[in-house]
Amino acid sequence: MGLMDLMDLFSNDEKKIARHTRRVTNRDAQPEDREASARWLADHGAPEALMGLMARFDMNLEHQLKDKGEKELVFSLLLDKGHSALGPIRSWLKRGRQFAFPLRLLEEMEGREAAVAQAFEMLQVEADKDDFKPEKKTGILVWLAEVHDPRVFELVPHFLKDFDEGVRYAASEVLVAQRDDRAREPLLGLLSNPDEESNRLKVRVTEIFVARGWQVDASLQELLPQGFTVRNDRVYSTR
Repeated sequence: MGLMDLMDLFSNDEKKIARHTRRVTNRDAQPEDREASARWLADHGAPEALMGLMARFDMNLEHQLKDKGEKELVFSLLLDKGHSALGPIRSWLKRGRQFAFPLRLLEEMEGREAAVAQAFEMLQVEADKDDFKPEKKTGILVWLAEVHDPRVFELVPHFLKDFDEGVRYAASEVLVAQRDDRAREPLLGLLSNPDEESNRLKVRVTEIFVARGWQVDASLQELLPQGFTVRNDRVYSTR
């Protein structure tokens, strides 16, 4: 086989991967066609093909049960690839928008700690960015709310100052979920911030101060949402 024949072969291979990737993420395609393309990409097995297969995680169908079923199929196909899928999975986690399934794959293949470490690495990348795309930050924080890990206190407080209210709320939930008094200081900083405009967030955090009996300064009174008061260095509900 000559050089030109090899170039044509690789070119055709790339085109096939691209075609099946487009079809597996095409909402208008028939379900059986999307499944056929998913299986073709998995059988091909090259990193580019597996990346194309994982693109299905970023596409959502209106019919949630069908969507979940197709994603579970993709999950199974990738899990069957074993360690050959680890590189593409880690690459996808850096660029994809939906990552619950890829993190689950990582956990199945390498254990819970590997998935948690990867989530913190992803969150650090988001912390270093200067953009206005909150979806991935929110998603990672929601995932980390099920994790108890001291690294939370090093990284998550940064997101209490995010421009997006949803990100700030998700960050507060991660800290609350730790059930650790180290959450008091960053959450008090949020309550003490006169520029915090989210009443929903302030109410949620204030309720935590009530429930946990955390000490506060009397000067916090003027910043508390309606229905709460400071007495004897503690916050109480007046509702």
